[in-house]
Amino acid sequence: MKFYKYHGAGNDFILIDNRQDDIEERIKPELAVKLCHRRFGIGGNGLLLIENSEKHDANMRIFNPDGSEAEMCGNGIRCFAKHVYDHGIIREEELEIDTLGGVKKATLTIEKGRATYVKVDMGKPQVNNLNLVIPVKGGEREMVALEMGVPHAVLLVDDLSGVEVFELGREIRNNQIFPRGANVNFLQRAGENRFRIRTYERGVEDETLACGTGICASGAAAVLLGLADADKPIEIEARGGNIFVETVKVDEELERVYMSGPMEFIFEGEIEP
Repeated sequence: MKFYKYHGAGNDFILIDNRQDDIEERIKPELAVKLCHRRFGIGGNGLLLIENSEKHDANMRIFNPDGSEAEMCGNGIRCFAKHVYDHGIIREEELEIDTLGGVKKATLTIEKGRATYVKVDMGKPQVNNLNLVIPVKGGEREMVALEMGVPHAVLLVDDLSGVEVFELGREIRNNQIFPRGANVNFLQRAGENRFRIRTYERGVEDETLACGTGICASGAAAVLLGLADADKPIEIEARGGNIFVETVKVDEELERVYMSGPMEFIFEGEIEP
């Protein structure tokens, strides 16, 4: 079985072409657990499967290292778009990709026949609570609860280096107020329309070097809280690299969020099916 390894801002993925349905539905969760293991498998933050779509260019499935299936993945979909273009599966510079989080449109920048940069229309954020306060160990924390295809909590902090991302992120992620769990993003303002971020991701159950949907959710939260200009690109620095967020605001509502960033092919190989 052929596999490919990619990363977007340090968020790494194993990608397999499953358009022929070689991987049965029942084994996909177990396969993700085995392949994503960093000591006994290939290692990755998720398993991406290319599958057929009845109405659009392709269908992206993503399974987390714990075997759960995620609705969407911002860094993953950029890697997915690069692969299907570079390998001639879909030779178009604009792609419509099915995900459990809805249809996403990806616009590719092509250089020397390869996709080097991808901008994704992430859709309209679903804002659940701009001032959610929940009890945590040591007191209460205020956050923004919203969804970008995936549930997120965004907490503003003064200094990222002092945040216990794993401990606090895990506690918030498992709070009963998030019935499906949530990715937990800690956001620090770094300048005009510039921020730094660290994220605890559900499914990975640890901090990751970047989270695309988390970066989009955090950019949206910054605009809604008046900390960023909706009419200018927002640069967000993750530990694995920088991603840009653009928003479309109508009156007081965000109607659209776009994410742009690079992605890189790492290596490919064969595994026993």
